[in-house]
Amino acid sequence: MNIFGLISVRNEERYLPGFLYHLAPYVNAIIALDDCSTDDTVDILRSEPKVISVLREERSSPAHAHEVSNRHRLLMEAARLGADWVLCADADERFEERFLRRLRAEARIGDKRGVPVRLLKIVNLWNSPNHYRVDGGCKPRRTARLFRLPATITRRDPGMHQPWFPPEMQHAPRANMRANVYHLRMMERRDREARFEKFRSIDPDNRDQAMGYGHLIDESGLTLKRIPLGRGYVDLPEKRRSDFGRTVPSRGRSFFGWRKPAKLAKWIKPESAFNAPEFLGFDFIAIFADWRQRSS
Repeated sequence: MNIFGLISVRNEERYLPGFLYHLAPYVNAIIALDDCSTDDTVDILRSEPKVISVLREERSSPAHAHEVSNRHRLLMEAARLGADWVLCADADERFEERFLRRLRAEARIGDKRGVPVRLLKIVNLWNSPNHYRVDGGCKPRRTARLFRLPATITRRDPGMHQPWFPPEMQHAPRANMRANVYHLRMMERRDREARFEKFRSIDPDNRDQAMGYGHLIDESGLTLKRIPLGRGYVDLPEKRRSDFGRTVPSRGRSFFGWRKPAKLAKWIKPESAFNAPEFLGFDFIAIFADWRQRSS
């Protein structure tokens, strides 16, 4: 069984190294489409051995203008290269580590039970890498990110915020998985504001999303939930260009036992507190406080 990761990117050097780091050990291959990037995105993709194909969109356009056609191209390329199942995501998203470890088991269950679409819960991290929002328009929602490729793949009509899977699977059986996808780009207020301005400029009349985009910056009734113990995700600490230079993946040996591919050497700096991998979702202070209380 071949499971391919699919990703469409534009100027994602900030988040892409962590994305590749967290996903590459669990998929057979990664197919990417670069949409007119002007930063180091393409070089980062080509430095990852699991990335077997990098498609290009050369037409200059506003963000998301070619979202549907880009995803269709990725699905067709995955089918051409022999994928059975695909796992789709954006560079600023991280899958729950526990889910990635059982990825193949989920695909086998889908095949056995005839349920080719597996739904995860996407959650918006908010003000912290360990907390996500559970109220209002930013609360968790189900999204189809893991599915088996159908025999035929047609393209959806243009428009943002559509599912990754093709129209052929619109009514296919689907199952909810107890797994999260963590959205990193909603963590900091400045990123939320930038996201709001972006969508407001490209969809001013809310044609692609009737509810509009105000929820991206509205904190009325803000309610946060800590990532439950054992439901965390792996990421690389962010190192901004102004602080620590280039944001790069480090695949030196970690407590997961992964090794550094030679092709990534140009992107890797010596291990330090700034680029060692983090397993997020554990509040060790709270855990030890609880342990001490129970032990007293």
